[in-house]
Amino acid sequence: MKDAIYKVYYETIVDMVRTMGVESTDDYLKRELTDITKDVVHIREKIMNMEQAIYNITNSDEIKHLEYDIKDAHDLLSDLLQKLETADKRYICFKEYLRRKE
Repeated sequence: MKDAIYKVYYETIVDMVRTMGVESTDDYLKRELTDITKDVVHIREKIMNMEQAIYNITNSDEIKHLEYDIKDAHDLLSDLLQKLETADKRYICFKEYLRRKE
């Protein structure tokens, strides 16, 4: 792990370990990764279903509505992927913190 990334999350990790302990911090960070991953899977399935549904619709107003919904879902997906990346980096930082602490 790059030291620059480690330094960004170091204080957060230290505070979490101090407050919750090592095992609870590990559980929390794992649960965060799992929850965000489930949300990503759900929104990707939703996007895929909406994109398939658009081919069965003939009403232009309904198509426009679905296109806006798809755009909103893509924006949400982008946000979720950013959160997932952050959660992943925090978990890697936590593991690095434990390694360095030993």
